[in-house]
Amino acid sequence: NAPRNGAIIVDEWGPINEAELAIRYVRNERGKYRDPNRPFVLVVSMNPPHMPYYQVPQKYLDLYKSRDVEDLCCRPNIPPAGQKWGDYYRKNIKGYYAMISGVDDQFGRILKALESTGLSGNTIVLFTSDHGNCLGIHDKISKNNAYEESMRVPLLIRWPGKLRPRREDLLISTPDLYPTFLDLMGFRSDIPRTVEGSSHASLLLSDKGQKPTSQLYLWTPLGQPDWGRRGIRTLTHTLVISLMPDKAPERVLFNNVKDPYQMKNIASENPELF
Repeated sequence: NAPRNGAIIVDEWGPINEAELAIRYVRNERGKYRDPNRPFVLVVSMNPPHMPYYQVPQKYLDLYKSRDVEDLCCRPNIPPAGQKWGDYYRKNIKGYYAMISGVDDQFGRILKALESTGLSGNTIVLFTSDHGNCLGIHDKISKNNAYEESMRVPLLIRWPGKLRPRREDLLISTPDLYPTFLDLMGFRSDIPRTVEGSSHASLLLSDKGQKPTSQLYLWTPLGQPDWGRRGIRTLTHTLVISLMPDKAPERVLFNNVKDPYQMKNIASENPELF
């Protein structure tokens, strides 16, 4: 094991190595990794998809080898070829998709290990990410902005026999995951009063209950908490106000239903909101 601030260098693509370690933990041969009679929690953090996008096994790149790059540029908010961020998108999109396919493949190996060991029926599985990626869309290199490509992340929860398979429009946020999963596992009374976030366990289990009407967005420059961006995202709109030193306040409002690619800022058309 590496020390907390140390590292172990492995001659393998990260997600392959991390999935292998997770599978060993799940299989737990001869009780080497955990007490088989006690509950466990396993967190597997895979870095891809992340720059540099060429660092991905060739077998995953080959999945997109024959695709014309323009076929992967079907969103109207992708800058055109010949512009800086349009070229950046086209240079990296195949590697980005290859990384997604690779992570999907390795995550599937972990799920198969749960199946083969008989643990899948009594194991809650969560797949999510810490942020999205513009990859040049809206002239943004990656994250730290309020566009859908940056803010929205995958969130898949599996608990066979407990959670009904469905697509849910719940406006859940990352701080909600901690109390929600404690609650799902029967530890509602142990959720600290000071926790940031709310449990949505009962709603996930029953499909019933009051849903939040918005999600909070905020970004602050390092060491300058009075500045930055604040906003909310609802099922229909994204609103952001930006205050930065030596700059005029900026107001942004998108109608995400009529304008799903967020091409038009309609803040000036709705002055009553400000």
